[in-house]
Amino acid sequence: MNFFQKSAGADRRAGSQALAVLAVFGGLLFFLSSCQSFSVPEARIIPEDYFGMSPGGGEGPADREYALLDELGAVWLRKTFNWNKFEPEMGVWDYSEHDEFVEASNAAGKKVIAILAYDTYWIHGGSKRRWFITPEQLPYYLRYVETLVRRYKGKIGAWEIWNEPNWIFWKGKKADFYVLARAAAEKIREIDPEAKIVAGSFNRVPGSFIRGLFRAGAMEQADSISFHPYDISPQGSVWLYDRFKKSLASQGYTGEIWVTEVGYPTGGWYPTRVREARFPAYIVKTLAGLAVRGAGLCCWYELFDAYNRDENHSPHDSEHFFGLVYPDYSPKKGAAAYALCSRYIAGYEYRPEFPERDRVPAPVESLYFRGKDKRHTLILWNRGIFPVRLGISLPGTGQRLYDIVSGDGQDMAEHTELLIGDNPRIITWISGENEDPPKLYR
Repeated sequence: MNFFQKSAGADRRAGSQALAVLAVFGGLLFFLSSCQSFSVPEARIIPEDYFGMSPGGGEGPADREYALLDELGAVWLRKTFNWNKFEPEMGVWDYSEHDEFVEASNAAGKKVIAILAYDTYWIHGGSKRRWFITPEQLPYYLRYVETLVRRYKGKIGAWEIWNEPNWIFWKGKKADFYVLARAAAEKIREIDPEAKIVAGSFNRVPGSFIRGLFRAGAMEQADSISFHPYDISPQGSVWLYDRFKKSLASQGYTGEIWVTEVGYPTGGWYPTRVREARFPAYIVKTLAGLAVRGAGLCCWYELFDAYNRDENHSPHDSEHFFGLVYPDYSPKKGAAAYALCSRYIAGYEYRPEFPERDRVPAPVESLYFRGKDKRHTLILWNRGIFPVRLGISLPGTGQRLYDIVSGDGQDMAEHTELLIGDNPRIITWISGENEDPPKLYR
């Protein structure tokens, strides 16, 4: 459920009117974020399970999808455990779809983020959702929460309370949501003291909404806070993350931040649309930029497009074009970029003091990651207008330069020159004993 709208059927179009907001302010945001540096001064270890995905939508058996997720390196799978599907009528429960998903995910070694949302038709006495739950209806929601936590105890990696309540997925009073969020977290903790609870699920940086949740005590049981930094560029996404972290710090929060949704459509009319040719660069910059900032995980929205490349369909709905892969499993440009990042930065340590830089222009980004067994990754690109030719020294063996579009690698020399432009370069190598650090120079 992203910045615009990610529910099914007619509901997915409910947020289209709000897009005008980003369209109006898009130019200003781009200006503010265009000078954003992706590097940060603090070293940190990127979690082994940093990479996640919103799954589903592929053709064929589920085992094929899990094999693809393995190939991409996605560990976490985020899925809405929609109350309306579990209890379409009062007291009538259907677990079949989600039982199958949980069992298959566990068997495949994946961790599930289960979103506890939304309302169900019958609590409103009709056949439509209203995207809110009143205090009088809250006991029914808590019964749904309790039922699911008991049923899937020990099988869910994390429970996320609602999705983007500050956007279009909550149309009731803010105060009522604060009460719901606190009560749901307390109910989860009561049933399963070891459960991982994710609160927030904020779309961008809603300052007043964040303050309201903290003041209501809705974050007291949270192990992590989730955030969706949708923006018109990777620069904007990391800029939003920095703002979000600062906003949380003002409330005294120092815990984990999970990015449970981020992505860009390659079609349609959303202002965040990116040409597929540019998609790989956006993926690398976003994943790496959020990783070095300390995001506990990053779930990409989403795995599949809605249509295959040659199918006839409306070109206007951006919701159809967020995927890394087509439903027939043919990859879009971008799938290889995601896989390269998961393979060469998950579990690595970000070390901001390297590479050594000698007369390297400030717009040249150089994110260095040191892995186990003396394995290294260097991601380079240039935020400047014109490409820059740099000397590069990577003492050791096995130097490889990867194409972020195809995923193919080629051998490169220990000392060489590269033209660094807007498209990121991913380089890996293995160092020996007592060798010099990597260097960039001009």
